[in-house]
Amino acid sequence: MMRLDVAFLPPARVPSCVVVFDVLRMTTTACALFDAGVVALTVVADPDAARAVAAERGALLLGERQGVALPGFDGGNSPLEVASLAPRGREAVQCTTNGSRAVEAAAAAEGVFLGAVVNASALAEALLAAAPDEVLLVCAGTEGRPSLDDVVGAACTARALALRHEQIELSDTAHMALRLLEGPGDLRALLGRAAHARFLERIGFGDDVTYAAGLDALGAVPWRTAGREATFVAWPGGQLPG
Repeated sequence: MMRLDVAFLPPARVPSCVVVFDVLRMTTTACALFDAGVVALTVVADPDAARAVAAERGALLLGERQGVALPGFDGGNSPLEVASLAPRGREAVQCTTNGSRAVEAAAAAEGVFLGAVVNASALAEALLAAAPDEVLLVCAGTEGRPSLDDVVGAACTARALALRHEQIELSDTAHMALRLLEGPGDLRALLGRAAHARFLERIGFGDDVTYAAGLDALGAVPWRTAGREATFVAWPGGQLPG
């Protein structure tokens, strides 16, 4: 039996296994980075700390505030710019407004995964292989408010898990998230209703929303274990510690 819960905002306490969703756009970009060959990804919430980590490691430095790249960074937070950064074989550092803070809020978990619409099925497979008793799908939200896009990402993963595992106990919030997927199935239209999607479209990043709606487009699953700080690697298989 696996217990599956959804938190619409980062909670004060977390179980041993957590998945963080910031579909527009941090976790989607993280998946794109690993798909493009990044070997490690460190998530840092403070821009100055992110600059220091990137300088120490010779890593690509990516991040945004108000949706656009921070001054002096190698790139912003767009999954579509990943290929132009030539990331294969390199480390990267991500510093974003909402997702980075949600990752830091999950620091006490034994295992933390990064989830999105684009890796929903691959993530479900990784979670089944990790075999935790309880999984919390954490939505990063937008500036302290629940965000539709993150809940959609959590719902896609919950559905993928339910299709693969006969004994999943869903919380009330997991059932609520799954209700979002009972419509006609146009994920781009669904994500487009999110306030943050409309904001991104206004500032010229509408194509990022389309990319983020690509269900199962990528097979990369970023994860870290306790003791790795906030540095993620590609999921290698196996079970979580403990």
